[in-house]
Amino acid sequence: MSGKVSSEYFPHRFVNALKNNIFKYNFLEPFCMESNSNRTIFIAFGILLAIILVGIIGFMRIEHYSFTEALYMTIITIGTVGFREVRPLSLEGMWFTIVLIILSLGFFALAISLITKYFSDRIRSIYNVKTKMEKQISKLKDHVIVVGYGRNGSQAVDELLSNHFPVVVIENRPKVIQYMQENPEIFYIDGDATDDNVLHKAGIENARALISALASDADNLFVVLTAREINPDLIIISRASAIANDKKLKLAGATNVIMPDKVGGQKMAKLVIQPDINEFVEKIMLPRVGDVSLFEISCSGINPNTNKTIGELQIREKTGVSILGIKQENGQYILNPSSDTVLKEGIMLFVLGNNEQVRLLRSILN
Repeated sequence: MSGKVSSEYFPHRFVNALKNNIFKYNFLEPFCMESNSNRTIFIAFGILLAIILVGIIGFMRIEHYSFTEALYMTIITIGTVGFREVRPLSLEGMWFTIVLIILSLGFFALAISLITKYFSDRIRSIYNVKTKMEKQISKLKDHVIVVGYGRNGSQAVDELLSNHFPVVVIENRPKVIQYMQENPEIFYIDGDATDDNVLHKAGIENARALISALASDADNLFVVLTAREINPDLIIISRASAIANDKKLKLAGATNVIMPDKVGGQKMAKLVIQPDINEFVEKIMLPRVGDVSLFEISCSGINPNTNKTIGELQIREKTGVSILGIKQENGQYILNPSSDTVLKEGIMLFVLGNNEQVRLLRSILN
């Protein structure tokens, strides 16, 4: 055999296959079209897989390697690590290796660049969403901050959103944050609520209320102390597990303390003692959309010079709502007020009705 390369030794079938199937295909065409990030990452991994498959099939057909030997040769070839061959290559095998190295250098670099671009775009997208959300949160007023998106926190958020209250959730568990991202109505801050800076990012200065629903009473206590120090006028509702911590949380500044286990036990007992009353109250407090519910209506918009009574305003006749009670300026509650009760600024009405009836009542009072 002479040192000159003869045409009979050149792998004609391999070259023809490359001409017919690879070089006629425009590999840049998919990237000229508008595509999402998922398509890009699939294309990148597809290129890598195609290179590996071409190498495995080529070495198995030309050099008659086993699958493991062909995979090994393909990986060390496209990885350019320079390990020793399984056994000396034939002339056709050398040409195939040269072509595989050239292909892998270009397409491997392209695949790596696509993968890098995919992850950089994802990071940039997450950063942009986070920055945009923080700007929106900074503009909120009279919103509710919910600390912890567990069983109690998520239920509180759902109830608040159903009543059209803006909500900001503070959570630091990645899986929970990923779940919240599926709901565009939920604003969230990724961080620890015991950190003052995180509470400031949640807009605690302009918030209406804060619900601390963390699993640990110690963490709830710290959140309550910090929140009360920042905003003395804030309504703070805290969760508690131990009965002994009820008083501590109130001393720390909690407006109300809720113990889910205690409330759950009382509710189960009520279902036995007074099942119909419990169901009736639950229907009022947890209505579906359009159902009758219990509302609290402020009389702050009423004309101070009017001094009209409930009977004179004809609230029942004009709106259809039922006034169950009122809270006077001095904090005293009156149940089932009479028709000659005068309504004035500072009084809070507790009424039973639907959304349309309540809207009519607000228009009368204002």
